[in-house]
Amino acid sequence: MVDRCFAMWQVLNPGSYVVPTSATYNTFTTYAGQTQNTNTALTPFYKDSFRNFWTAAEVVNTTTFGYSYTETASSAMAQVIAAINTLYGPNAQATSSSQAIKVRQSETVDGAETNSTEWIANIRVKKYALNAPFFIYIFIGTFDQNPSAWSLDANLAGSQFISVKSLSAIMNSPCSNCDPDQMVSGTVPLTHTLLRHISEGELKSMEPDDVNPYLAQNLKYRITLSDNTVIGNGDVPSLKISIACVDVQAPSSSTQLPTWGDMKGQLAVSTA
Repeated sequence: MVDRCFAMWQVLNPGSYVVPTSATYNTFTTYAGQTQNTNTALTPFYKDSFRNFWTAAEVVNTTTFGYSYTETASSAMAQVIAAINTLYGPNAQATSSSQAIKVRQSETVDGAETNSTEWIANIRVKKYALNAPFFIYIFIGTFDQNPSAWSLDANLAGSQFISVKSLSAIMNSPCSNCDPDQMVSGTVPLTHTLLRHISEGELKSMEPDDVNPYLAQNLKYRITLSDNTVIGNGDVPSLKISIACVDVQAPSSSTQLPTWGDMKGQLAVSTA
């Protein structure tokens, strides 16, 4: 999915690719401050039996490996834009209920471009906080107390998986220089779940004056290891979750993308 989304992004941004950037943290094969560019080895991916690594310069297009995606096969920007609007646009998010669709449609007058509000949860945490891989689940509303059911819970807005080796394994490996305080981040979209709560009459609108108090009361998060072992929220003090929203102007046709405004910070999630 990441590969597919990046391939679509490339069609929309034909003049952009890898921007030379200094590494922020030590990793298995790079050191903090080391510049990474299109000729940097993409470890651990060997391209031949001589143990030469692929580089970004050699894998600009998926066709290098003999495949393409439906949206990118023709490299036509209009085709990619139409696919994004169909699959991920406002109407796609609202298909779970007719009332939610009406919420979106009420923002449109005579087909003119209008604004909607998108909401996300920003997650930031130490990569090695638990010395093992772990999940962060974001819920809006009540949820099943059985962690094995969380991934399919009706009120699950989304989850973030932190994939790591155990720190003890890393410290005994060639990555003995890895930074145990390395931070990672991610986002969980909240819009789809909020629209459903509007359709059920539990939330009045997508405006900050309505959403902020609603999330303050109803948004919860939980943490588990990959085997569903529950970890107390207070046991991961580095974890910070903040809520933000952004105004989005709908496209006037399927050949245009929505226009996103500036992200606006709203509230920090309690660790309770």
